Amino acid sequence: MFRSGAALLRRLRARASRWSPSADRDFHDALFATQQYDPFTFAYPGYITIRRFADLASARLDGLRLAVDFGCGPGEITCELARRHPAVRFAGVDHSRAAIDRARANAARLGVTNATFDLGDVEHPASHTAGADIVLMFDAFHHLVNPEAFVRACGVDRMLLIEPAGTWIGGWQRTLDLDWIPSALDDIRKRLLWDAGMPDPAPDRTETAAANEGRAVEHRYPIDDFVRFFDGYGLDVRGTVAGFDRYPSNPYGAPPMREAIGRAMYETLVAIEEGLHACHLDLHAKHWAIYAERGAGHRLRAPAPLARTGEPPPLAGSHDVEYLSLDAPAATRGDEVVPCTLTFRNRSWRTWRSDGDAPVFASYHWLDRSGAVVVQDGLRTPLPRPVEPGGECRMTLRVQTPDTGGRYTLAVDLVEEGVAWFGDAGAPMLRRDMTVSPPSRR
Repeated sequence: MFRSGAALLRRLRARASRWSPSADRDFHDALFATQQYDPFTFAYPGYITIRRFADLASARLDGLRLAVDFGCGPGEITCELARRHPAVRFAGVDHSRAAIDRARANAARLGVTNATFDLGDVEHPASHTAGADIVLMFDAFHHLVNPEAFVRACGVDRMLLIEPAGTWIGGWQRTLDLDWIPSALDDIRKRLLWDAGMPDPAPDRTETAAANEGRAVEHRYPIDDFVRFFDGYGLDVRGTVAGFDRYPSNPYGAPPMREAIGRAMYETLVAIEEGLHACHLDLHAKHWAIYAERGAGHRLRAPAPLARTGEPPPLAGSHDVEYLSLDAPAATRGDEVVPCTLTFRNRSWRTWRSDGDAPVFASYHWLDRSGAVVVQDGLRTPLPRPVEPGGECRMTLRVQTPDTGGRYTLAVDLVEEGVAWFGDAGAPMLRRDMTVSPPSRR
């Protein structure tokens, strides 16, 4: 009864969020079409995830001839695996034309000849799995509309997924979320540059955000659901803290020492994961590597309990802010500028000011009831004075309300102009629910 109820809630959640394969394709077309960067360098923080996911897959590829990567996206992990395993043939499949174009370009850039990429309907995999020894999916299984049908249609003896840890209702279980590590190590890099009197150049702003088109299909699952999906298979699950969705500032540039710090970041990540695995804590991580083999027995472990007490030890980064209070109305009219009183504390190691090459401003985002961003760039309000480390600032924040009535969440966020939003750098935003009535007629 509980299992069928959870499935029903997930279907209702999907319907309310307007998920569909076509909307998912539109979302990823818009995402991949605008991204232009080299993903195979340690200067890019995302390469740590590419490399670590490839590590976990590599252990399952010995002696195989053909691996099919469904939902391959731009083929970054596929290409990483192909250059490690020249005797294995890799076939990447994705429903996004923009993704396939980028995957082919990545293979050409690396000179990879044992990987091909084709446009295809991932929901109907049988036409791509003839002769396949294993099916791979990296952060893609949760985009399927019917995962049980997909597993049956694949008809292969081995599958390897790397998936977000899921809750019973389909959300993302982020019990052990270590996304602060890349930003913390990059803050060390910035501090080293500052101590050495070296400039840290502003990011190249040619990288543009993806268009707000479509909506990704996202049904995440707990382990029990994977056992059900892979009926007849034995499962072996290991947690990984890779799969960062928060990057340091200037992720697509190559600022001084980023390559060296990136290598250290990867080695640190591997050491952390090995330690967590030895302590049976790895399954608390926000991603799972799930290996399924037909006819094998399950090798499932119960995670050791977490025993957190008190406050976490402080780590002083360059964007650490503590929001102390916000005096804002619970209801207001649309398309108006509302003054709100904001108080925050500088928990970083540097002084923030609103003049200079990379000024810091107080700002905000607007989210709708589902949590989707409806206004990304709020008005900028200059800080009234420089705010030193440990110092507090009380100021008037100018907030322009959405031009359509409804229930919204105001997410207050500082921004270092041309560098990063503090929220993207790992600082929790201050959120307030607000009712916005339709704007007055003028």
